[in-house]
Amino acid sequence: MEKTNTLPGRRIILFGQQNLQNSILIGFIHQRTNIDCQLVNQTQWRDDWSSYPCKTLALIDAECARPEKIQELLETIYEQPMDIMVAFFNTPQGHAMERMIVWPMVNGLFYRDSSQQQLSKGILGMFNGDYWLPRPLMAQYLERTRHKPRRMSAHAALLTKREKQILKLTATGATNTEIAEQLSVSMHTVKTHIYNLFKKIGASNRIQAVNWAQENMDELLHEMAE
Repeated sequence: MEKTNTLPGRRIILFGQQNLQNSILIGFIHQRTNIDCQLVNQTQWRDDWSSYPCKTLALIDAECARPEKIQELLETIYEQPMDIMVAFFNTPQGHAMERMIVWPMVNGLFYRDSSQQQLSKGILGMFNGDYWLPRPLMAQYLERTRHKPRRMSAHAALLTKREKQILKLTATGATNTEIAEQLSVSMHTVKTHIYNLFKKIGASNRIQAVNWAQENMDELLHEMAE
């Protein structure tokens, strides 16, 4: 079978049961994407995984553990000093995982009826910077989060120069790692600034922050030029 692409320096950690189905799945993913894929049967992040400087996708079987355990895994991943993408697969319609797309590092969700080919195509898309989320799910999310554009608030005017730089880069789709490299600061510093600016502009996730930045881009650019 011809490989669709070659992506060196990439890694997939698949959280799921050690069974024949998942063993075949990781072999298929590797064959179609040429990305190293490791199967892990515990929903726990290992510290040594964060020491490898490669782009990582945590591919989580939505039924490999209770939602509370997966929530704990997401919290651990969020705290890592590197950018880690997350995607859920084998997701039943209406599952609790659908509500977890609000996490800023969740880039994909695949329903139970998704084929292996669709999963592989989505994985390549995410490694190329795309989101791979079902349209109905995204429509529901936008319906819940869209709001009337508002003027820059008094709190937003208190954004520091560094926070404005990070917000502008976030709006371009830059990852935390890319922001840290461009501004020559640590990943921890980037996450701290993001947490502070989210509080100031009233955003609870990256999508809301990007929407806010786009609405206020002219004023942000004007203030940064001063």
